[in-house]
Amino acid sequence: MNNTFKDDIDKTFFTDFAEKINLSGVKLKAVITKVQSNPKLTGKFKENLDSTTLIRNGLKVSIKTRDLPPSISVEVGEEIKINKISYYVFDVEKRHGMTHIYAQKYEG
Repeated sequence: MNNTFKDDIDKTFFTDFAEKINLSGVKLKAVITKVQSNPKLTGKFKENLDSTTLIRNGLKVSIKTRDLPPSISVEVGEEIKINKISYYVFDVEKRHGMTHIYAQKYEG
């Protein structure tokens, strides 16, 4: 990873945009992005709809991977709680030292 990019993540992204959250009982700093839809559609007929394509009533939660304690393992298909609200995890991406959790409000 480019050092300038890494510095931006450490000194700007998580400083200026982060908020304290409670992720299934563990307090962490995270950047929460409310997502309704993303215009990035893949495939000629939009056949590959995934977490980067469409989320309804969802969140993208970005956390520094090193801040996640080993006791927390967020897996696709799990129910998690973010600030006492239940969400269904439908994708987890790890890149550039960050873990991105794509979650949809759990209504079942």
